[in-house]
Amino acid sequence: MKKALFSLSAIALFAFVSCSSDDNATTTDPAATTDVLVKKIVRSQEDPEGFNEIINYTYNGNKLLEGNYLDGTKEKYYYTGDLITKIEYLFEGQVEAQDLFVYDASGRLTECRMQDLDDDSEEKELFVYNNDNTITQTYIQGRPNNTATTGQVSTLTLENDEIVKIAYNGVGGKTYKYSYDTKNSPFKNVTGYAKIAYAFHGDFELEGKKHNIASIKNETDNFNYTVNTMQYNSDDYPTRVVSDAIFNRGSAVETLTVQYFY
Repeated sequence: MKKALFSLSAIALFAFVSCSSDDNATTTDPAATTDVLVKKIVRSQEDPEGFNEIINYTYNGNKLLEGNYLDGTKEKYYYTGDLITKIEYLFEGQVEAQDLFVYDASGRLTECRMQDLDDDSEEKELFVYNNDNTITQTYIQGRPNNTATTGQVSTLTLENDEIVKIAYNGVGGKTYKYSYDTKNSPFKNVTGYAKIAYAFHGDFELEGKKHNIASIKNETDNFNYTVNTMQYNSDDYPTRVVSDAIFNRGSAVETLTVQYFY
């Protein structure tokens, strides 16, 4: 599975809907919401290439405005109505990467472009919604704003509006089965988050649309790809997740620890 670029879950989706900085100038009163919102995440990994990072989130009501890292990196979120249409990733004030999201008339994600502006590269995902509770996803790599429509195809199977299986088509394709807890995703109440939850699949996957991912099994090779062990607060939101992953059969377990603060 490819690494996710999405920092909400990294914790993982875009025809482009026009957005500008004015889209965040909503009149929502930040104090008006009583929903639970994650305010800070601490992520750490202990291995030869390990890391520690802290992300502080700010909101306008339930709309996510920014994610701020201690090293000065910033994620900036843009909305059109209640849909997230762009995420910018800035360092020292410069936009180095961005994710662009496009939706159909029903508000379903149809295209996602993850653009690395420094490397002049793009990962694009196209989504087609089928009548049998599946989504056909096409993954394409190339230059920013490329018009290609063919690439690696996978089938996402949904159950209770969550992904329960991803089958990568073609020679050597793998099938992954997802299971969930019955608790609340930390981003459950963030406006627009559920709409883009299908777009990002990475090495460590923790959150679904409403619930949390308990495990991911590589059914093709018959081993547990990811097992997430969670602790919760009294409102049934996760406060700590230890994610143990084996990315290839026979390889060592890699562990990511994530703490959530509300």
